[in-house]
Amino acid sequence: MNSQVVICCGSGGVGKTTTSAALGLRWAHDGDRVCVLTIDPAKRLADSLNIDTLGGRPTPIDIPDATGRCDAVMLDVQETFESLIQRFAPTTAAAASILENRYFQFASTRLGGVHEYMAAEKLRELATNGQYDVVIVDTPPTRNALDFLDAPDRMAELMNGAVVRWLAAPATKRGWRGIELGGEAVTRVLNLLIGQNTIGEIAQFFNLFRDLGEGFQKRSVEVQDLLRAESTRFLLVTSPSSAAQSEALFFLRQLNAKAMPFGGFIVNRVEPHIAFDGEALPVNGPDGWAVARSQLLALAEQQARLARMHEVGVDALVAAGPEGAPVWPVPHQGAPVNSIDELAALSASLPTRDALRHTP
Repeated sequence: MNSQVVICCGSGGVGKTTTSAALGLRWAHDGDRVCVLTIDPAKRLADSLNIDTLGGRPTPIDIPDATGRCDAVMLDVQETFESLIQRFAPTTAAAASILENRYFQFASTRLGGVHEYMAAEKLRELATNGQYDVVIVDTPPTRNALDFLDAPDRMAELMNGAVVRWLAAPATKRGWRGIELGGEAVTRVLNLLIGQNTIGEIAQFFNLFRDLGEGFQKRSVEVQDLLRAESTRFLLVTSPSSAAQSEALFFLRQLNAKAMPFGGFIVNRVEPHIAFDGEALPVNGPDGWAVARSQLLALAEQQARLARMHEVGVDALVAAGPEGAPVWPVPHQGAPVNSIDELAALSASLPTRDALRHTP
């Protein structure tokens, strides 16, 4: 049985990483086996959880009094890609040949789209290994997160398409069959630009990769199904600012277009309403009291205005979102959240797993 998957999305700077970490702590404290996976190249998750180093293998988080457990993982693209090659290669020798190939070493770290596809693959691995009740995904800012959503579809189409079949056409003694089909003029130009040895390595890579296509295509379809599964939820993390909320609604439209399951809004840094009876302050007092009293009243009114503005912003988000979509306002903490205790305090405002199971 697959884990529940919760994916935190939103624009940059709205607290996605902190929210992901706080959710992990809360659910682990409640008894769940949780893994928090960050696919954002920035290393903020380690800072939020106060971990010195974080890599591609699960790192346990020490949570006092927790009845469950929480692990953290940071995507390692090359390690994930190498693991897939070893899994899908028909023989150990074929896997070694691909891993030693210089073109693979380039593709596994710098080829466009590889980061997003490996992120989807890492999510699939963690959600299906039977070790976790829930996997929480901390994504990059909105536009990059959309690449993550599209990666499984693009990989499935690529592996099922004529392009890969052409690229993986068997090499002849002259080199790469795909290049030969392009004509001798193309071959001469490429030899001049990148060298015959490099062309040979690319030819070898695609010739070996031909046997891996079916496995990659199958896994891509599995990831597509996982992202659209009934147990998966996308949480849109935002703030009271109009720009952040516009970005959240843009992302919501993309989720709807892709038939992805929406779980609700989390609105961070909402200014709370604070009860303050300024009129109860005595009029008379020590020297300078009148000025201090006036300043206190002005600060209280400023805070009240900000709280009202944030309340209006949250109401606008509710009105613009789908009917019945839950919204969880998270009070402004007043300072950066950088410790387990601070994350635990913040998590009290976040949804329970049970609340997410019953979102529309």
